[in-house]
Amino acid sequence: MTKKIAFVATSYIKNYDGISVYTENLLLEFLKKIQNQDIIVDIYTGSSVLELLVGRISAENLLNKNINVKAVNDKKFLVKILDLNFQLIKNGKYDLILMSNFMPTLLLPSKTLKVIHDFSVNNFSELYSKGYLIYHNMLLRYAKYFDYAIGYISNTTLDDLNKFHSINNSNKKLVYLPNGIPFKVRNYDRPSDENSFEKYKQKDLSFLVVGRINKHKGFDRILEFCEYFDKDESIKNFNSVTLNIVGKQTDETKQIFKDLELKNIKLVFHGFLNDEQLNPFYMNSHFCIFLSRNEGYGLPLVESMWFKSIPIISNISIFNELMTDKYPKFDEKTDYTSSIVSFVNKIFNDEKYLKEQKEFIETIVSKEQAAYEMAATNLIKFIEEL
Repeated sequence: MTKKIAFVATSYIKNYDGISVYTENLLLEFLKKIQNQDIIVDIYTGSSVLELLVGRISAENLLNKNINVKAVNDKKFLVKILDLNFQLIKNGKYDLILMSNFMPTLLLPSKTLKVIHDFSVNNFSELYSKGYLIYHNMLLRYAKYFDYAIGYISNTTLDDLNKFHSINNSNKKLVYLPNGIPFKVRNYDRPSDENSFEKYKQKDLSFLVVGRINKHKGFDRILEFCEYFDKDESIKNFNSVTLNIVGKQTDETKQIFKDLELKNIKLVFHGFLNDEQLNPFYMNSHFCIFLSRNEGYGLPLVESMWFKSIPIISNISIFNELMTDKYPKFDEKTDYTSSIVSFVNKIFNDEKYLKEQKEFIETIVSKEQAAYEMAATNLIKFIEEL
């Protein structure tokens, strides 16, 4: 029996963000796995990115008579919501409407499965506007009572779903659709082990941080570390120390960097970079710093490990889930200053310790490489059981 699926990708944007990466990878893995199955898929995406997404699908030779791509008017957010809902109703009943991110819907005639990515707005409501918090909670409340199922990308997300909205397996159909290492990274060759080890013999130390420049991403913690390291005696072991910052500035940026004075650490702001520009920074950096207060997954973290840079991470639930309790993490108890400096120096001065960390990182990379395939498999199984 033919199944008809709507894959809603209206959160897909040209300047890749985490949701766009997830959407594209889940879609491509899903389309690969249903090539020989009797499933019709209507893909809904914004008119401004239609050509881009069709190009990605075509490059993988996945377009066929059962795959239809439909444009949604995305000039304004409200117009996009109204046009999407209108088209989903007009084009007839689907066996399932999958949304790779939460979008407002109103009593659609088909079963809906929406994917939730993180609960930063609930965990740190003080960092968000009151209006956005109300909007987020409204979407979850609607999903709890009216959507057929909810997808979640990690056990951390699953726990928060229950913690903040009392949604769990006892009152809702939940589907595990994990995030993972995306094609945009896996399509690039990894550095050799020889080169990745060799750079830790250099005397020019390079840090990298990727993400929006705000407190949510832990930039205040990063600068706390920088101020400490800048005055620490061990910094004299290096000819130069550079912190490369890749990401968009926010309303908080000026306040975070106010009164910052560094004598021995050079800060270089690069703004938004595409993959071709960003990947060499991953490869050449010794450490990538991720001291976020909350994350749904942590895409730059897995990207950095793919390119064999050693991550410096905060002690938050998702990083514990990804990296297990075996990998060093930093928080208020361990501090973001002397403990990180000790970690950096140990990596440079203890070859055995460096090798142990690199070997452990390889086990994580191997696991995360298979995550999107698992997500597509779980989605297909869910569709078959409808």
